[in-house]
Amino acid sequence: MELPDYIKNRIWKDYLPDGITLEIDIPEDKSLIDVFVNGAKEHADKGALDYFGREFTFKEMDQLTRRFAYALLKLGIKKGDVVALWLPNSPHFSICYFATLGLGATLTAISPLFVAREMIYQIKDSGAKYLIMIDRFFREYKKAEDQLTLEKVILVNVEGKVPDILETDKIIHYNTLMELNPEPLTEFTVEINPKEDIAIIQYTGGTTGDPKGAELSHYNALSNLMQIGQISDYMREYYIKGDLVGLSILPWYHVYGQICELLQGPRSGGKGIIFPTFDIPRVIETIKKKQANFILGVPTMFINILGSPLSKDVDFSNLKYCNVGASAMPIEVAKEWENKTGFPLGEGYGLSESTVCVSNAPPWGKKKLGSCGIPIASTLVGIIDENLNFLPIGEPGELVASGPQIMLGYHNRPEENKKVFFEAGGYRWLRTGDYAKMDEEGYIFLIDRVKDMIKYKGHSVYPREIEEFLYENPAIQECAVIGVKDPERGENIMAHIILKKEFKDKITEKEIIEWSKENMAAYKYPRIVKFVRSLPKSAVGKVLRRVIRDKEAKKAEKRKSN
Repeated sequence: MELPDYIKNRIWKDYLPDGITLEIDIPEDKSLIDVFVNGAKEHADKGALDYFGREFTFKEMDQLTRRFAYALLKLGIKKGDVVALWLPNSPHFSICYFATLGLGATLTAISPLFVAREMIYQIKDSGAKYLIMIDRFFREYKKAEDQLTLEKVILVNVEGKVPDILETDKIIHYNTLMELNPEPLTEFTVEINPKEDIAIIQYTGGTTGDPKGAELSHYNALSNLMQIGQISDYMREYYIKGDLVGLSILPWYHVYGQICELLQGPRSGGKGIIFPTFDIPRVIETIKKKQANFILGVPTMFINILGSPLSKDVDFSNLKYCNVGASAMPIEVAKEWENKTGFPLGEGYGLSESTVCVSNAPPWGKKKLGSCGIPIASTLVGIIDENLNFLPIGEPGELVASGPQIMLGYHNRPEENKKVFFEAGGYRWLRTGDYAKMDEEGYIFLIDRVKDMIKYKGHSVYPREIEEFLYENPAIQECAVIGVKDPERGENIMAHIILKKEFKDKITEKEIIEWSKENMAAYKYPRIVKFVRSLPKSAVGKVLRRVIRDKEAKKAEKRKSN
């Protein structure tokens, strides 16, 4: 299949933001442990991590990581083994992460929000033999113990205390391993083939069904690290004019946090102020006291920071480098953030299957409202129809991407891989499942998830478009729009809404519907509005419309049966 001219000619090449190149040289002989080792040497005495006021230098983190790697080596962990990490953001996460990768093992990180059932699924599906977990999850682990065939379980207390759990042949304390191995591993000697060896099995958020493990090679992750690094390097040199000091709020159990915070630290020499949870009072206090200049997040994070009364009189002007990803940022919220900080938000687009990033509109670059920017270096993007034919500029269809950061494939899912990949023009393309269009300058505009599109009386209705309208209402803090089955209309349009505190009990669902009716086309406005306290979200804060749809469908079935 021949590629259209806009891809062959890379029409975005004439509109690249300063500091961003069309192509980037990615070494084929470097692994992720090389990034860590080289960074530790280059930035040895700089602060790497700040954990509740305790600062760790890169040299200190390097020594701790090498000691733990030696301990894992003695336990028998070897190249190709899968190690599961069930930890919150902490220095221990970093130590375990790089020690595992340094032995050539594959890492899969489990959300600290998971319960036993979800943890079992990921360990079994990934084939993990070893589990490194925080001691306070031990009760949840015990519920699953008989269903798992793990060789060793390592218990970590992030405060440095001895876990109040007896050691056995199978269960061992992190502290014990470190005490038994006072000497560091002098060299990481395992041979890693960056293009073939899997560094990370990242599980998808499950927005369209059971989570699938995206196999990411060292080369995939390194590619995206370097591609994204162009953006942070430019910010450092021209705007921050010093080292990055970031609020490490992104969860490190997701590859977004791993690449953009955990790995960018040693690559750039920046410091991360660690947040195990998204603690708004501590976030705002840290912005006030520690002169942070860098924050990456998802829309819900920025919405909640702006919505907090604690941020009302706080000076946010140090936050020069802020970027949003994981899901589309409502335009009204992006404007509010720029007014608050004095700097526009960067916005990127990506998915676990692309490691992290496919496109970006950096803070200093040309902005187009509603766009997630242009393809990052060494990345091709196109729009296809349901028959895999490429569509011309301006026509909406499914977004597809090709580049060195695209995953090797789904773990143990050959049939899924057949569905998600196709060949065209000599390139291997990933079908993203996102509906989008591209303009004549290569800017990408996300419309919605293909599976989230609502069919109302034959009209195609995009939830994101309705949500953008709803965010213009001053009473609405967060919202999610879904389609629910309706015998007359095909699907009806429902909005789940979280109200801002000051509007609770002062506005009704009916008033929201009437306001929507006045501001939207007749086939677009929501016919059903529900005020809710929270919205279900994925690991990185992406609203899970599927979960809302499933709950509403079950309620409808229950009503029928009654």
